[in-house]
Amino acid sequence: MQLADTLHRSRATSVMLKSGLNLIQQGLSIYGDDLKLIFANRQFGAMFALPASLCEPGADFAETIWHLATKGEYGEVGDLKAFVDQRVRQALTFEQHYMERERANGQWVSVEGGPLRQGGWVTVYTDITEVRRQEEMLRSRSDELSDRLLDRSEELARTNRALEATINRLHETQQHLEAAEARIRLAAETTPAHIARLDLDERYTYTNQRLPLKPANGAENIVGHTAREVLGAPIYDAITPALRSAMSGEPKVVEFTDPQSGYQIRAAFTPDTNAANAVTGVYVLSMDITHSNGSEMQAASAGKSIARFGEWTAKLESLELISKPPTPPVHLTLAEAALLRAFLENANRVISRAEVHQAVPGPACSDRTLDVRIARLRQKLKDPAKSPRLLRTIYGAGYVFTADVEWIG
Repeated sequence: MQLADTLHRSRATSVMLKSGLNLIQQGLSIYGDDLKLIFANRQFGAMFALPASLCEPGADFAETIWHLATKGEYGEVGDLKAFVDQRVRQALTFEQHYMERERANGQWVSVEGGPLRQGGWVTVYTDITEVRRQEEMLRSRSDELSDRLLDRSEELARTNRALEATINRLHETQQHLEAAEARIRLAAETTPAHIARLDLDERYTYTNQRLPLKPANGAENIVGHTAREVLGAPIYDAITPALRSAMSGEPKVVEFTDPQSGYQIRAAFTPDTNAANAVTGVYVLSMDITHSNGSEMQAASAGKSIARFGEWTAKLESLELISKPPTPPVHLTLAEAALLRAFLENANRVISRAEVHQAVPGPACSDRTLDVRIARLRQKLKDPAKSPRLLRTIYGAGYVFTADVEWIG
């Protein structure tokens, strides 16, 4: 009897997860390390007008790329076989990637993928056509705006549409129902995103226990508790317009900052409807996006060793900090230069102490040693800890380097 009850709950969880993934507005595909499709939601097939055979588990990645290329999805590719082979080699590296491209039909789509611990990767496809049109309109009026305002607006637009939605690997086949359901449940419980469902009373009916913030009411299991009880009044008030919109049938995405940790959270609310198309609740997909822009800054600094910020020019290879003449150069140690590079590459976002530790080469140092090195770097930057202008401490979270950085060289 207990086994039957367990199987019933696992089937219900599996159906709920699949229904939720089919309801989200983004296309989603999961491929295994053998480049065979594990799972694709309905939006993936609809977005690219794929035949049903390429959306079923076991579909070959290379065949899908070949099909899309022949339809002109990637523009003029020249040697079709060489193009497909190159895409297959890139896929086998299983690396984190993000790109935006214009399709043959004029639609713009963002493609974001990430590797899975068990091998393979998950990819999310988002229609950003309207956002790109707004950017073009903004560019056409750039003569009325300052360059700084334009850059900030574009940065905000990129951040808002870079919706990180990752799901762990699903089971390859449906041959063994119990094993497949267990794998789906494991994927939901270990994904870095929070998956949940709220009923019409705004009570949690499901959670994968990955809430990216500490429950305001201290609940160990948030199922049965209301969103206001779990999130607390400030955060609840911030997400209420988006939640109410989803309750009325319109999906919404909202970003907010957790006042306790300082982390930035993005939450997507998608209506859950029945066969009569009546809303019965809301699916929630939320994640910590505090570090989402770190890779862009690191890409900008790749292969470069000179950075300008504020009144300073940092020549990291020669271990020098240069201010306005005739002030003599300030010399850095290797550890201080490594620390400074870490802060410059992650400017204007929270960087944890663990990341700072990893930035310094050589044997791991103690927290006390790290504090001393940061204090010396602040002293050389003329940035007092009591009233910092550049390097702020975010207690319980890490540090924020508040400067606009330009990499040259």
